[in-house]
Amino acid sequence: MYPTNKTLFLFLLVLFIGMQTQAQVFDDWEARPNVSLKHKFNKKLSIAGTYYLYLDKNMSKYDKSVIGTEVGYKVNSWMKAGIDHRYGMEPKGNYHDIRYSITFDYNPARRWKIAYRPTLQQEFISLKKEHLSINPIEYFLRNRLTLSYEISNDVDLYVFTENYLSVDHGDYSFHRQKSALGADFGISQRSEIGTRFEVLNKSNGKMIARPNLSYTYTLGDVKKK
Repeated sequence: MYPTNKTLFLFLLVLFIGMQTQAQVFDDWEARPNVSLKHKFNKKLSIAGTYYLYLDKNMSKYDKSVIGTEVGYKVNSWMKAGIDHRYGMEPKGNYHDIRYSITFDYNPARRWKIAYRPTLQQEFISLKKEHLSINPIEYFLRNRLTLSYEISNDVDLYVFTENYLSVDHGDYSFHRQKSALGADFGISQRSEIGTRFEVLNKSNGKMIARPNLSYTYTLGDVKKK
């Protein structure tokens, strides 16, 4: 078995054990599997299109589909700016979700990286006045702190925690806290599989488990580490 496969197997085994032992702790289980096509124009600029499938009610009920378009620009070696537009399609109606972010990276030691990412998120159905009077834009301020470790050229492990604040006319209130353990596996020079286990603590007191799988294929300026 190749090293990458061994790491993936061990990660999934730990995830499975955790799911079994914590099954009674969570109020619900969700999933957000997604697939992305990414294009790197150069070392600085990239664009990605992603399809997200939302599953709720112990991952047995279809909630909605989301199409995302994300543009990232690496300002320098330690800062990256991004904008992510997501169009949600759900039975009760469609909506827009736009996220503006800046990521700051710091490498305290070889193979280790710390990243801090503040994000301003806005959700709305339409920008037309008649819609905004009934469904005003919702704003969220998110702050994510990530610690990652590069096991090899093909495997990265990480943990993160992210705080969500609801913003309403200058007032801030707790919306949710999301924490996760994850890993990214390079299966070829252009293909990557991601897996992670998220725990969400919501403002209503509920705790949600969310295992996720993702696949990304990258075009353009791709180079080995």
